[in-house]
This record gives sequence, structure tokens and C-alpha cells, in this order.
Amino acid sequence: MNFPSINSTKFITDKDLKMFKKYILLLVCAAYISAAYNITTYIYKTVGDVQIKLDVYTPPRPAPTGGYPVFFSLHGGAYIEGNKHQAFTSQELSEVMSRGWVAVTIDYRLLPGVVLQEVVEDVQDAYKWVRTELVKLTPINLDLITVFGRSAGGGLAVLSGYKLSPRPQAIVGFYSGCTNWTEPFLYDPSTPVDPLLVAAANKLSVPVVTEYTPARTADPKNALWHSAEAQGKAGWLAVTHDPNILTEQVMGILRDLSATENVDENYPPTYLAHGTADTTVPYTQSVQLANSLKLKSIPYVLDLVPNAGHSFDSGADLWQQHVLPAFEFAQKYMQTSAEKKVDMKFLEK
Repeated sequence: MNFPSINSTKFITDKDLKMFKKYILLLVCAAYISAAYNITTYIYKTVGDVQIKLDVYTPPRPAPTGGYPVFFSLHGGAYIEGNKHQAFTSQELSEVMSRGWVAVTIDYRLLPGVVLQEVVEDVQDAYKWVRTELVKLTPINLDLITVFGRSAGGGLAVLSGYKLSPRPQAIVGFYSGCTNWTEPFLYDPSTPVDPLLVAAANKLSVPVVTEYTPARTADPKNALWHSAEAQGKAGWLAVTHDPNILTEQVMGILRDLSATENVDENYPPTYLAHGTADTTVPYTQSVQLANSLKLKSIPYVLDLVPNAGHSFDSGADLWQQHVLPAFEFAQKYMQTSAEKKVDMKFLEK
């Protein structure tokens, strides 16, 4: 598109003007997007020759007194695939940035290359890195941390309520799986483990931290997971590849990794959202956790989204009613935590 010079006698047509406005709009949008946040990648852990990374998204506004609140986000992918770039939708990221929070998204090692206990260790190590190293690089407030996750990431988020120390101020779990690993559909100890399942698990036990297969039916790890689910052995596959391990040992590990079994009086306020038509993770998983929270008088919200399936938060039509309230919940409890800190300092004086 050629625009006439100031001295030109050529008239600008309506078409040219529209194209010019569109061009300017694109430039403005590009400038806005680039200025919306800064992103930096760090290696928070190395295991053997596997480097495990996290991304830090910093909003453009100056840090408030005390530092930025932190939105610590965990990606989904059935624990077998995914990466840190899938930890939230673009609209969720925009919401975090607009509130002036720092977002941290992490990679973690994937099943069946490791077992779930090692995945939890990665989450713990990333959280520790944020508290000990990121705080030296970015002005963050370690008293204001929300842990967020979707699907498998939601399962890890609710684990953070008792597996992270010190505990976060709030937890948000969208269609969290799995809050209760002892469910029969996840682990049925009544039949022995199929030798073919053992062989496949051992063959695929190569640690990886980032993987995504658009054609999921072609992914051997995905096929392995579905085969384990069909046999009621997903829980076994998650925590061991040993066919001779005692049922009592497997159940003990699964109970330790089930948030429903570990809610105590110090568990953080928790927001749970789940579609009632979710065929990937039964919404009863969130209901069970909500019941455990209720028994211990932990502040919580259980938002059951009528007729919604998995990944309901990717749709703009449900944003106002079923996604935005989760961010309001997180801000409320981080603010409550901040006020308590001020009160304590006042009393100390």
C-alpha cells in the first residue's frame, strides 16, 4: 500500500484510508502486546542431563509495596504430556497481568518417564526456587501466592495445599484430576497387573519434561494411559512400575497423593470449578474434595458448571460466570493474607 506524500495531488481513497487505519491498529496492537508483560525463562532444576525450566511473566506496572503477588500455574495433560506454555489460556494470562500479578508457569517431568511422587518433587522444587531465587531477581511478595491448575495441573494444585511449605494463600483448581486416587476406576486392586502393561510402562520410562502430541491417538504414552485406565490400573501406573509391589503399599502412596484424604485445618482456601458433563475427569472428584474442605471448615467454592465438558474455561461464553470469579476468589484471599500481615506487624510494635 503506497500512501501519497504531503505534496502529492493524489486523493486518498476510502479504501486506502481503511487500510491505513487497519495498519495503524495492527501497530498499536503489536506494541500493546509486546508491552503487556515481560517473559523470562529460567532453569530451576537439573536431573541428570534433563534441564527443567519455568517461565516468569512480569506485568508492565511497577511492583506494589511489598512486591507483586504470584500466580503459580501448573499445566494439564493427564500427567503424561503438555508443557509450561499450556498452563493457562490467553484470556487467563491477560487477567493475571491486568491484576498486576507475576505469573510463574513450570515444566515438570512426565509420566511414565517418572512416577507421580517425582512430579510432586518437581512442583515443590519449582516453588522453593521461586521463594529462594526468583525473589532475588523480581520484587515478589512471598506472602501472596495462589497456585492454579487445570486438569492434571488442577490435581497438582490441590496437592499443593498440603505438599508445599509454606502453604500458598489460595488454590484454584479447574476440573482437577485426580483429587482422590483411591477411586476404583483409578486403582482396582482386585486383579493382577497385566504383564503387557508393565512392559509398555518400562519401555516408555524415559524422563521428559515437555511433550505435546496433537494427534493424541498416535501417542504411545496416551495409549498406555488409556489401557491402564481400562484395567483400573492408572493409579498403579502413576506411582510405580513394579508388578510385585504389595497392594497395601500402592494404596498407601495413593492416599498420600489424594487431597481428599489430606485436608487439615491449615489447608488454604480453595476454588473448584468442574463441568457436570466432563467425560475426562468425573466432576465427583471435585465434589469429594469440597466435602473434605467442608468437614474441616476451610473456605471454598464449588462451582459445578451445568452441561460443560472438560476445558470449559477455553470458551468465552462461560468467562464472566464461571472463570472470572476464580480470580476474584484468589485476590480476596491474597488480600486477606496481606491485611493479616499488616495487623501482625502493628501488634508487634
